[in-house]
Formats: sequence, structure tokens, C-alpha cells
Amino acid sequence: MTQYRMIQYGAGATGKFALRSILTHPQLDLVGLGVHSSRNEGRDAGTICRMPDTGILATTDVERLLAMEADCVLFMPWDPYAGDVLETDGHSGKLFALLCRFLESGKNVIASAPNSLVYVPRLGAKVVDRLEDACRKGGSSFLYAGISPGFIPDRLVLGLTQMSARIETIVVREIMNYADYGDRDTIMGLYGFGQDPAAFDFSGLLGSFSRGLGGSVAMVADGLKIALDEVRMDIEHVVADRDFEIATGIVRRGTIAAERLSATGLVNGQARIVAEHVTRIANEVAPEWPVFGDGETEGYQIEIHGAPAMKLELEVGAFGRNPMADAGWAVGGHITNSVVGLCEAAPGIRTFMDLPLAVGAYRMSA
Repeated sequence: MTQYRMIQYGAGATGKFALRSILTHPQLDLVGLGVHSSRNEGRDAGTICRMPDTGILATTDVERLLAMEADCVLFMPWDPYAGDVLETDGHSGKLFALLCRFLESGKNVIASAPNSLVYVPRLGAKVVDRLEDACRKGGSSFLYAGISPGFIPDRLVLGLTQMSARIETIVVREIMNYADYGDRDTIMGLYGFGQDPAAFDFSGLLGSFSRGLGGSVAMVADGLKIALDEVRMDIEHVVADRDFEIATGIVRRGTIAAERLSATGLVNGQARIVAEHVTRIANEVAPEWPVFGDGETEGYQIEIHGAPAMKLELEVGAFGRNPMADAGWAVGGHITNSVVGLCEAAPGIRTFMDLPLAVGAYRMSA
């Protein structure tokens, strides 16, 4: 059985689940762990993810990680912004520069951030050339993997179309309630919940989703050999009709309480591939918008209109499990289960469309 030496960069809320997934996979050997917080400096990787000690101590020393011998890096720093990776002073740009350094050092990279990198061709020739150059220098490969985007609105949709004889339209939705999500910078800042809609600048959020969710639409179109005229970005919002208390603060009456973002792939003015993100701070807000299941849970919907016609509802965190925790397990599982395929691939930018099917090998419980 071939073994693959692993470095993980980032061990936050989602990264901890990926770390556990490395430590429980018989083909993956953790050799390094990079963290951002001095609080985790020197802590054992096992302790960080609530597993037995491994002897691998976390470090904030990036140069030390770059110098390590490893086959693959799981690149999982915090990046909710999906910013322009060519803006070198921006958060996403700095992460992109470091990601390229890992590739240049000869390590394959599977990234869940920057979130802009869902489908690199959508970002233009400069980004493609920079990544490909890094891969050439290191003889390495790159893959973006996540859950939404990075699996459900792209890979899963493409997998379902294997059953299609005719496709008219595709619609995929992520339906969320952010009341219990504790990241204030994301909820109140990026999304603008609790903000005056007349004063809030929605352009940053639209740009973020254009690179992220818009990348999924572009990937599906390329996979289906459809030439899109454009991917149009739209956003709607609804204000609160009363005050709501959520994990990140108070959403006052008259401020933003729900948003519906869409990335629409157009052909001859017709919507052919649509990806939506519908999010609320309370289930009662915007009842006229799509809901998942009975309206009390979160999840994903996929509709493929054609022959055959298909509709799928996917709940992550089903059977009474914690949805936020299971979303972490999903990202961690997806990324670690993709390692073998990427390490065996030819150097360069890779997507789900040119890698072998990744499955949950060795994941069946004893």
C-alpha cells in the first residue's frame, strides 16, 4: 500500500476535521502541521483534533513547512472572502502566494481556500498561468475541493448528469440559516446581516460569490460542453420585521435578515445553469423563497430538468446529527479522500473532470 506524506496548513473549525481524516486514513502519514495562532504553537496534532498524540507538533513557521519533505499539502486556512487572488495585499492574495510557494517546493496541494479557486479557468489567464508556472517548477498538481462550492454544485451535479439523455436546465440551491454561525466578520461584515441595506455595499459579496459559486456554474458548463454567453450574478435581500438575536449579535428591525444570491449561466439570454445561495437568520424570514424540506432544516437541492427529470434533496447533518459539525466532516472527508488521485496525477491544475473517481476507501467503520 503506497503511503503519502502529508502536511496540513490550517487547523481551524473545518481543518480539525480534515486532520482527523488524515490520522484515520491508512495511506496518509502526517509529517507537518501549520497553524496561525500562537496558542496552538507546539501543541500535538492529535491534541488539537481530540485524538491521541501523534508526535507531530504544530508550528507557525511557514519556512519550516516549505522545507519539509512531503507528498501533499492540505491547504485549509480561513478565507470566507473569496477575494481577487491577484491583489497581493489582500487576504486571499496573500494565501494564493503561499499556496504557490508550496507547489513550487514540490508538494501537491489540495485547497479549500482561497475560495476563489473553485474553478481556476474562470479567473482568467493571469491566475491560470501563475498556478501552472508554480506546478511546473515543483512538478506538482493542484486541486480545489470543498462542499459548496467544491462538491455539491459542481462535482455532484456533473455526476448526476451521467444519467441524462437530454438536459434543459439545471438548478442547484444551498439553503442555510446563519443564526448559530459564530463568525461575526463573515455574518455581519461580508454578508451584511444586521446592516442598513441602503448603506451596505453588496459588491464585495457579489464578487465573492462570482468567483466561488460562479466558478461552479462555469465548471458544470465546461463539463457539459456548453458555451455560456455569461455568468450573471444577482442578489436579493429581505429586511427583518422585528429584532432577532443571533450568535453574532442583534439583527434590528429594518436591517438585512435574508439574502438570495444567484449565479446564472446564460445561453442566448436563457438561464440554463443556475446556482443559488439562500440564507436567513431565522426560518420565518422570506417565507416566499425556497426552503429545504419542512422549512426547519438546512440543506441542498438539485433539479435537472430534461430526460430523465431529477430532483435531489441532500441534508448534511441528517438523523439528528449536528449540521455544522457534519459539514466539517464532509469537507475533511472529501479533501483527504482526494489525496491519492491527485498525487498520482500529472503535474498541473486539476479538476474533478480529469481525476479518477474519489471514494471513501478505508472509511467503512469496523
